Amino acid sequence: MLFTSPEFLFAFLPVVYVGFLALKRFAGHRAIVSWLIVASMVFYAWWSPRFLVLLVASMCVNYVAGLAIERSFGFNRKAIAAAVIVANLAVLGWFKYANFFLDVAADIGVAPRTALDIILPLGISFFTFQKIAYIADIYKGVARSAGFLDFALFVFFFPQLIAGPIVHHAEVTPQFMKLGHLPRDKDRTLENLGVGFTIALIGLFKKVVIADQIARYASPVYASATSAPGVGALLAWQGALCYTVQLYFDFSGYSDMAIGLARMFGVRFPPNFNSPYRAADIIDFWRRWHMTLSRFLRDYVYIALGGNRGGEARRYVNLMATMLLGGLWHGAGWTFIVWGALHGFYLLCNHAWRRWSPWRMPAPLGWTLTMLAVVVAWVLFRATDMASALAILKGMTGVNGVWTPALAAHETPQALASALALIALCVVLPNSQQIMRAFDPTLGEVDARGRWQLPLAWTPSKRWAAAFGAVVVAVLLLSWEHSEFLYFNF
Repeated sequence: MLFTSPEFLFAFLPVVYVGFLALKRFAGHRAIVSWLIVASMVFYAWWSPRFLVLLVASMCVNYVAGLAIERSFGFNRKAIAAAVIVANLAVLGWFKYANFFLDVAADIGVAPRTALDIILPLGISFFTFQKIAYIADIYKGVARSAGFLDFALFVFFFPQLIAGPIVHHAEVTPQFMKLGHLPRDKDRTLENLGVGFTIALIGLFKKVVIADQIARYASPVYASATSAPGVGALLAWQGALCYTVQLYFDFSGYSDMAIGLARMFGVRFPPNFNSPYRAADIIDFWRRWHMTLSRFLRDYVYIALGGNRGGEARRYVNLMATMLLGGLWHGAGWTFIVWGALHGFYLLCNHAWRRWSPWRMPAPLGWTLTMLAVVVAWVLFRATDMASALAILKGMTGVNGVWTPALAAHETPQALASALALIALCVVLPNSQQIMRAFDPTLGEVDARGRWQLPLAWTPSKRWAAAFGAVVVAVLLLSWEHSEFLYFNF
């Protein structure tokens, strides 16, 4: 069930929310949590009921393992934690990487070429990382197990079940435990509804009105990149820049909807995007892009490998290994591995520059170089294979000329101009958290408005109501052609 689909917007969400309000008034905590768990199971099973069994079984195993870790000491504690983390990774590896490794084995001649009939469970990468973080936090003592129902809601809560944000148990479970327990003077149901609905509507607008519309100018370029004798510069840059816009508005739109939907139920998530296309260097970019994944990779991979300990050379090795694993997490393919390696190389250069260069790069130049590096890497991220990626990257250099006669029907200068304009808006407009800053939209502090940002801040007013009324009209006009979120593939 997609957040943008009519069955979700006009049936599932209203029914679940009305039930939540009724139980909040007439029942209590256990009834509310149980209702949200059942609703979330329906939400997941709408796509494939059989994989609901896998998710329930995985949840039970991790819950029991968490209890066992808390009650064990010494070697037993470490052995249980290691075993359940390996089990989680094994499940992920089987569904996501089995065919990839079989292909690699066939390519190097150690096995015959074959393919297994495996369907990737929706959201498996996200809920696997979430449970690995839970087990690691229990082992380190930074999280404590809760009741079974609260843990089940932590796993199943539908706003973040499919594509994040990757939340920590210690961040949301205390909030779940308060559902139905707050005194009336601290109940902010109307504020939560208004703030949450507004953030979700911003995300819906990003997805339906921007991402889905500009995708039509990016997808044909990648689909036909290897069919033409040579992709010209105009078409290559059109595909690269339009996808750069599409990916950001698609995934940040999903994250906004997840954050907004959770807030409607009185739950605050950590932010997942903080205007990444405003970053002046690649280190800053990764502090702003897919922030909960970056946090996971830092805390559970980079630091586990040794982090900054062991000298500068070891630090760079750990950083590169982390980005390679981050690339592989996104997909079982060489394009994702090369994408991760490229960003690892970017980060090594950035850290080396900060450490050794006596010259401070001007912010406009740093921003330009960062955006260029990000756009080039996104070509690898989007392409279905290395041949397509190299064809587009070659075209971007201009060696094939400006035009692509064989693909003239796909060349749309207006799309290129629109992509550049939208990237500029990403720089000057505040993000959704900044717009809603006065209402504590997410966990943690919200960044203050930057130097070049426009001073937009939401308030319950007629002007904002009219603006969001126009957003609703735009969404309704275009929602009939809704498509799944890009990160559902990961």
